[in-house]
Amino acid sequence: MKFFKHAFSAMSFCIVLASAAPSARAEVFELGWPYPPNNLEPYAARNQYPPACSPTNNPGPERLRQLLSFWFGAANQFKPHWHIGRPCNVSATSYHREGRALDFYVNATEPRAQSIVNWILATDEYGNPHSKARRLGIIEIIWKNVIWTSDRANEGFRPCPTCGPHNDHIHFSFTREGANALTSWFTTNDGVSSAACSGGTAQVKYWTYPSGYGPLRHVRRIAYAGSTYATQPSLASSPWRVYTALGPTTVAANAPVSALYGTRAFLGACSVTLF
Repeated sequence: MKFFKHAFSAMSFCIVLASAAPSARAEVFELGWPYPPNNLEPYAARNQYPPACSPTNNPGPERLRQLLSFWFGAANQFKPHWHIGRPCNVSATSYHREGRALDFYVNATEPRAQSIVNWILATDEYGNPHSKARRLGIIEIIWKNVIWTSDRANEGFRPCPTCGPHNDHIHFSFTREGANALTSWFTTNDGVSSAACSGGTAQVKYWTYPSGYGPLRHVRRIAYAGSTYATQPSLASSPWRVYTALGPTTVAANAPVSALYGTRAFLGACSVTLF
């Protein structure tokens, strides 16, 4: 954390190419975003229970439905007032009655069903297990007679004889924060800036997200002169560096810095305004 504290204090920063010779291309490895390393939620408690009676379609489950539809194909069916929010008289224990659940209809026998579950529960490139589930505020995943829960995450899926079969859909339950799109998956914004440089167009993509230090900016991808750095390890080891107006003078290209003061970035001889 000491490293980040130094970086956070920066009132301005710039990115420059320390070496003229670009290194080997880095492949883009990303299926959805975001996951910067230092705003990841801990595993959510399952203590917001029983669900309140508020059968609305909250934004978190709806945005997950749209995300899964985009990457994995549309659900086999969707009923707006049943597969997220649901009438309160259906069940006193269902998260649907508070609009805190999503039933994404895909048959358990379809290969994409396993792909969806694997994607939600994958370990990110920083080694954080179940990072997407944590960032989305997911507390339960039910399908094929088994359940994964955030409070027993390391146990993986376990039998759930009282859950019902769930062979034709995957069920996701959310915290109230996740259901209202207030977790880091939803509050982290993606940005991009570019500039014309001597070697062509330099493009920088970055995250912006809240923290105790105010808004932070964190570079997530640099493409220039035929080279692309698109993972945090490749950015950290790349010839690109982040220069700050306040110490330390130089940090790696993947270091987060404060965006409190409307600063700018520089790529070699080119000026790229990030914020």
